[in-house]
Amino acid sequence: MRRLRPLLAGLALLALLVTAAPAAGHAVLIDSTPVAEARLAASPDTVALRFSEPVELLSPEDLDVVDERGEAVGAALGRGVPGGASAIEVPLRPRLPEGTYTVRYRVIGADSHVITGVVLFGVGPGELAGPVLAGGGAGSGPSETGPWSVSARFIELIAIGGLAGLLAFRWLVWRVAWRSRVAPGGEGRRRGLAWGRDVFWIAFGVLAIAGVLAEGYLLVVHSASALGTGVGAAAGDLAGLGDVLRDTRFGSLLQVRAALLVFVFVLGAFLLRREYTDPSGPTPAGSAVGAAVGGLAIAAVLWQLSVQGHPSQAPLPWLSTGAHFVHLVAVSVWIAGLALVGLTLWRLPREVPDGGAAAATAVLSRFSRVALVAVAVAVATGVARTVGQLDDPAQLWETSYGRTILVKLALLCPIALLALRNRRVVTALDRLRRPHRRALAMVRRAAGAELALALAVVVAASLLVAEIPGRL
Repeated sequence: MRRLRPLLAGLALLALLVTAAPAAGHAVLIDSTPVAEARLAASPDTVALRFSEPVELLSPEDLDVVDERGEAVGAALGRGVPGGASAIEVPLRPRLPEGTYTVRYRVIGADSHVITGVVLFGVGPGELAGPVLAGGGAGSGPSETGPWSVSARFIELIAIGGLAGLLAFRWLVWRVAWRSRVAPGGEGRRRGLAWGRDVFWIAFGVLAIAGVLAEGYLLVVHSASALGTGVGAAAGDLAGLGDVLRDTRFGSLLQVRAALLVFVFVLGAFLLRREYTDPSGPTPAGSAVGAAVGGLAIAAVLWQLSVQGHPSQAPLPWLSTGAHFVHLVAVSVWIAGLALVGLTLWRLPREVPDGGAAAATAVLSRFSRVALVAVAVAVATGVARTVGQLDDPAQLWETSYGRTILVKLALLCPIALLALRNRRVVTALDRLRRPHRRALAMVRRAAGAELALALAVVVAASLLVAEIPGRL
């Protein structure tokens, strides 16, 4: 079984890269009335657009129709189609003259992506002219694959996933390792537990604050896309930010996440004070009740990410969303644990000269077992999510979404080699009564390299998160 762990780790990373971000595609324009590039004998009464998933108009002006001079020809504002969440329409003036007309739209999909586009149709004979792009739904804004959007998604995932992984590491790895027979006692135990407590609460505070700030940053970037403006202009447009928060599904879910993260921070401040004033001294894990409440709140934030994203619009949405949520939890436990194990191997032997190396080895051994379970769960849920996004294996090389998966798979090769090397060293360390610091340093350096590569590939995944799944 131990020999399978490096392979499972590699497969888990592949699954992560398939579904690491909360959204994996967009609403797609299915059809329009009139159909695109149609030549009509008489002007239509209404223009209607139908998409592959429910969409929202942040502003009625985000759907308009203009003639070749850019003059609006709508008889009323854009609106949703009654009884059809996936369709929008705009009534037109009667008896439009001959010419080319441009339908411009900007909508927010149910997976929170902003989609813009144009549809052309003509009235009367003759060739169609080019589209009129200035204004309306064709306005500019941050690209889904641009640095603003990518960095916002990346920071949000790192902060929230880091909180989940940090809490899991403390209770599933650190606490158990300090109960092992090789853990030091006396002054060495006190110093080791005090160091672990300090690391936990510093990391907790940084990640909790980063999570709240990340939600604000994401709101500004998403609002810039929804409003068709720059990020700086969106940050100063309080009315526009309020419209996004109040009038969109994305805004409603973001408010819930932000409130939960504030609650987690306040709860953490209370628990921190309680731990540092405990007369019995530092413990391996602190309050079980506090950790359970905080863990549930963090899990609720991760659930919000899954509900917000594309899994909620996939076939069997509850199953897909549930698989995505479990996947996020498992990957968070694995990657955050990798970072914390590296830190433990680096600092604990220095902080606790007598017994620190043995305690670090116990932490490493315990994490290896926890990682095996996390990896197995990540593999299973990642495969389930991938199957839900592809209709045919050929889409792996025939679609940009599938080719993205193949590119990420190629990037995993060095990570798999590092995982295999680490596993061999950990197996050897388990047999030693007194682990050699040089061996621990070897594992630490390899774990650091593995973590750096994993984060680099997650960045690459964030850059490509806007790809449309093959099933669409």
